[in-house]
Amino acid sequence: MSIASAPVSWGIMESVEPPSQYPYSRVLDEIAKAGYAGTELGPYGFLSSDAAKLREELNKRSLTLCSAFVAIPLGNRAARSDGLAQVLKTARLVSAVGCHLLILSDEITAERCAVAGRRDEANRLSWTEAEWKDVFSAVSEVVDRCREFGVRLAFHHHVGTHVETPEELDRLLTSFSPSDLGLCLDTGHCVYGGGEPAQLLERYADRIHCAHFKDIDGERLEDARRQHLDFYEAVRRGVFAPLGQGVVDFAKILALLSGCSFSGWIVVEQDVLAGGARASNPLENAVAGRKFLKTLGY
Repeated sequence: MSIASAPVSWGIMESVEPPSQYPYSRVLDEIAKAGYAGTELGPYGFLSSDAAKLREELNKRSLTLCSAFVAIPLGNRAARSDGLAQVLKTARLVSAVGCHLLILSDEITAERCAVAGRRDEANRLSWTEAEWKDVFSAVSEVVDRCREFGVRLAFHHHVGTHVETPEELDRLLTSFSPSDLGLCLDTGHCVYGGGEPAQLLERYADRIHCAHFKDIDGERLEDARRQHLDFYEAVRRGVFAPLGQGVVDFAKILALLSGCSFSGWIVVEQDVLAGGARASNPLENAVAGRKFLKTLGY
């Protein structure tokens, strides 16, 4: 297993204005300084979208590009062409620098963001049967486009989207073969969405292409559910804890990954937003996360 970080831990998130104090050069410097071997791409355009320049920036810090996260509105047929264009340019870029994994997610919507973490309410707002058919078609197209560039596809179950809950993720994954659609196991988003990371890993061990190691503050999650906070407000209030300080049993997850001969990337993440709780010192959090994994033998 190899250990990476990601720009999201510096508050660099899709659909959110990036904090000006963290340009890509500083983020890459701090990822390397914290002891990580790789990084995710972050939102397209945050790191250089010129393959030669991106390769140069990674090489001078001895970093590897491990994966790229792309969120598109899967249930919106009218927006499919724009979403596929985003997939194409991302797959083209990452493959040009030797990365062969794209992580696909549905896009966050206001409707689902508002019921984030409340499993029963979220499931009542799942896609209609017609929308699910459009989603299966869209994902199949993404699989085909990624193959053109030698890029594998893993799906990310993301809070605030239409694939948040265990039921929604099961419906999507069981509609595709493991050879077509893998899984990016996100421990924090799994708990937030009402799942249990170890159970999810055991159920889909043959699909795990990568893992996002993210911890979650159990008390703040319950507060978010009780107060009906949307996803972004919960993030601002620090629902995602520094690694090892929340409710996720990472020793168990690592043992399960080792038992299924997982040899991919573990990406240490802590979703934060500029000005919110736990966002003031991302380098300190990144260093602590790396040290925590070392105490577990990684």
